[in-house]
Amino acid sequence: MTEILKRGGIEFLAVFLGIALSLWIDEYQKSKEARGFNNQILSRLYNNLEADSVDAVWNSNAHRIAMIGSEKVMQWCDDNQPEIDSIDIFISSMAIRTIFVNNKEEYNALKSSGRMDLIKNEELIKSLHDYYTIVDFIKESDKAILNNVNNHYIPFISNYADFYGKDSTKIVFDIYGVFKIIKNPNKSKLKFFASAKHSISQRMYERYENIVKDVTVIRGMIRKELKN
Repeated sequence: MTEILKRGGIEFLAVFLGIALSLWIDEYQKSKEARGFNNQILSRLYNNLEADSVDAVWNSNAHRIAMIGSEKVMQWCDDNQPEIDSIDIFISSMAIRTIFVNNKEEYNALKSSGRMDLIKNEELIKSLHDYYTIVDFIKESDKAILNNVNNHYIPFISNYADFYGKDSTKIVFDIYGVFKIIKNPNKSKLKFFASAKHSISQRMYERYENIVKDVTVIRGMIRKELKN
């Protein structure tokens, strides 16, 4: 009887260990697959962030030009609008508006996978969350600037210009057009637009510069994560 019980106990233990081992192997395999999936997403995210950085550099330069141009316009207004050949360019720079072409698909896939816990670096998780929160804010700011330029500034300045478009003799910045001013705009209203543009362009320039710095840090953390 004792022998039977011993054999039964051993058989039970063997079955139990077999099931436990099977479950462990299954869980290990799932975890390995999930980590592989996460790493694929992180690799694509790493490349997307590089594109973000390139776009952010371009946008920061655009806002820097707008900031400089609007400051020149304010000074021109304070000087009682003397005749200056380059004033068309400065006035035109105030029509600069940008769009941040950012792709959140990979980050959303990472969140929806439900396995963010597989990322070992908690600082990376936090940095990604903070980064895309700021990106959303910047995109909304870009929309507000676009609306203000298209619906307020351009209609105003069009009363004092007879042309707006590309002019090889007067370069504003890259793709942006230039106004051909035919008479001096209303001084107080133009200065108001210039002061508002200078303020928002300075903030957007700083935000895009910070985006470039953040991307460099995050990509460094992703490289380390992928090596682990």
